[in-house]
Amino acid sequence: MVTESDLCAAVDAAFAVTGRGLAPWPDPHAGRSPLGHEYSRLTAPERWRIVGARADAWLAAVADLGLAAVEPQAEVAWAEPPPTEIARSARAVPHAAGALPLVVARSRIGPVADAGVTLGVGAPAVCVAWFPDCGCDACDWGSAEVLEDLDDHVLGVVSGTFRRLTDGSHEITVVRTGDWQASGPLEPADVDAVVADPVGWDVLAGRPWFGAG
Repeated sequence: MVTESDLCAAVDAAFAVTGRGLAPWPDPHAGRSPLGHEYSRLTAPERWRIVGARADAWLAAVADLGLAAVEPQAEVAWAEPPPTEIARSARAVPHAAGALPLVVARSRIGPVADAGVTLGVGAPAVCVAWFPDCGCDACDWGSAEVLEDLDDHVLGVVSGTFRRLTDGSHEITVVRTGDWQASGPLEPADVDAVVADPVGWDVLAGRPWFGAG
């Protein structure tokens, strides 16, 4: 039986290969005081390919552990066009019944067509996140935070904790248990109530890819 620890260890091992030659970097604005001109500047956007390397490590790990079939060049039908410009897409289709497929697409950052990563979940794919959310120098928090955010989103889908709830005017995304994002005028108590009992909301969720024996 594959455990979450097994999977995370496999991702780290794969990343040692997929991330070879790509250097991480610290938060250049530890005090969060970027200069005005940094908001319109993209310095070396190609360095964000480290996020794609981490996503590739996830794809390699789920395939090697027998959790999913990976299509490296996938034709993806999106529920709605993503807000990013997609260069190419891969898709992981889990073997577990009721689990959600995951789309890992490479997307444009400035002049680099494939420096970013856009994630889609389900079929047709719903765009759930893109990394980095902004590639400009002012919004650069360093590579570690973006890689961690990517890990959280992918692990949420693979572990079955991911949920997307919509009611037509609001949207709630549960990445991991207790970790959610919401759009629209919703108070935290309102979100907690909806997550606990989403009656009247459309829910996109799936079973875990692993752990069933």
